[in-house]
Amino acid sequence: MHYLANLFQQSSEFEAYAKGYFQRVNELARKLDLDAVRRAMEHIGNTRQNGNALYFFANGGSAAVAAHWVNDLMAGANEPGKPAFRAYCLSDNTSTVTAIGNDSAFENIFRDQLRAYIRPGDVALAMSVSGNSENIIRGLQAARDAGATTIGIAGMSGGRMSALCDVFILIPTTADEYGPVEDLFSLLEHLITGWLTMSAGKWMHHG
Repeated sequence: MHYLANLFQQSSEFEAYAKGYFQRVNELARKLDLDAVRRAMEHIGNTRQNGNALYFFANGGSAAVAAHWVNDLMAGANEPGKPAFRAYCLSDNTSTVTAIGNDSAFENIFRDQLRAYIRPGDVALAMSVSGNSENIIRGLQAARDAGATTIGIAGMSGGRMSALCDVFILIPTTADEYGPVEDLFSLLEHLITGWLTMSAGKWMHHG
């Protein structure tokens, strides 16, 4: 079954497709394991108090969510005079990513960075719609080998990455639901970052 293809074929007009799409995103949000989400939030939050680092990595549109996550932790959640998040997105340095991809292999772009950067007590968070991207798998294994905590978020059936994660959040979808899965990546980012921001006494509004 391909949910979005079926929805498109059953929709006589765009408004019907849009309504069905939003209903699907809401349905997927309700299916999330909130205990796993809570545990992911706690591991991320603990890095602020313990002085550990956070490393986010993903491919394509999911990499944009990883960069957004770092933005919201660094520019949004941190406040002068209080413990700060140290968060990094491994796809942001295009020179490093393309050098590793060219000189070694694209499958190693996250692995090689994590081997250099990550330390015991740090947290590595990976997002993958399928859960099977080889560069994600190798990155998570490198983080585990270094003694870091691994968090994974994936769609479909979870793929291979689920076995490499200390905390795993599954967004169960059919094979064509890249959009809804990445929508949930963004929702989880805003949910967790907003909670951690306000729990430290910083409100989200300006002015």
